[in-house]
Amino acid sequence: MTPRTVASRIWLFGWFVAWIFSFRQDALLFPWLLLLFGASGIVVGLVLFVRGFGLLQRKRWIEDTPVSKIAAAAMGRVKVMGKATGPYTLISPLAGADCYYYRAAASNGQNAQTEEEVESRVVETIYAPLFIEDETGRLMIDPRGAQLDLPYEYDEAVSGISMTECTRRFLRRHGLSDIGSAAVTECVIKPGDPLFVLGTLGESRAGENHYLSAEAADLQRREQMEAMGVPETELPKASAHVSGGFELSPQTVLCKGGDREPLVLSREAPQRVIEGMAKKAVFDIWGGPPLALLSLALLLRWFHLW
Repeated sequence: MTPRTVASRIWLFGWFVAWIFSFRQDALLFPWLLLLFGASGIVVGLVLFVRGFGLLQRKRWIEDTPVSKIAAAAMGRVKVMGKATGPYTLISPLAGADCYYYRAAASNGQNAQTEEEVESRVVETIYAPLFIEDETGRLMIDPRGAQLDLPYEYDEAVSGISMTECTRRFLRRHGLSDIGSAAVTECVIKPGDPLFVLGTLGESRAGENHYLSAEAADLQRREQMEAMGVPETELPKASAHVSGGFELSPQTVLCKGGDREPLVLSREAPQRVIEGMAKKAVFDIWGGPPLALLSLALLLRWFHLW
């Protein structure tokens, strides 16, 4: 069970406890429970409701867009399937996975110097040139702004003594404490991973390459291997080698379209993505409003209006 799942279940348990305490006027924690879970429940309910309609819209886009072979993909919205490939790779900072893309996130709640509870969250997204390839050809992907449907390669709740050196370096790099506890997650796209991509195929703009260059990727790999404890004598020699056959400045690129045009990256087949979105959308749309209304009732109890 992931830390995120544990946290959500703990919150839900606390919300039910607040309802139980709402009928006990003699409970010492009664007013604080109502205020805390009433206010947070309204926010969570509204967020779920809005997210549900967003999921429905994405589901319709996926259903309405036919799967294209890469060689036959036309300009505009496209849906393609293939495997991840590229000319060189990175090493993800938390899982130490050889990959083309990673999104790592960390949050901790305690300031080690003042012992005050604060909210701190950082997200780091770095990628090398990323392509999707099928038997007909390959397309470069610009993953900026992508909605990821990828399993976590790393998902842990860690504290001072249990942190690896890689995790410590990641937290320090972003100004987070490595003494208290932290929740860290990481998604990656590795060589050969099956990919399903829904996005917009458009013209690339000259000089707008946001991926890590071969030289920078080589430096990133060496630094990460040092953090993983690889002896200096065993580190590979500096190299900016790029595998042949990859056009790093193509005329077209698969990317996010306008504000309402998504870029979805998933390892699941389209039908499984659609089914998963449908279930989540039903849960969010039908579960969000009751949660918000019941949480509003908790607040009314706190204000002694009910």
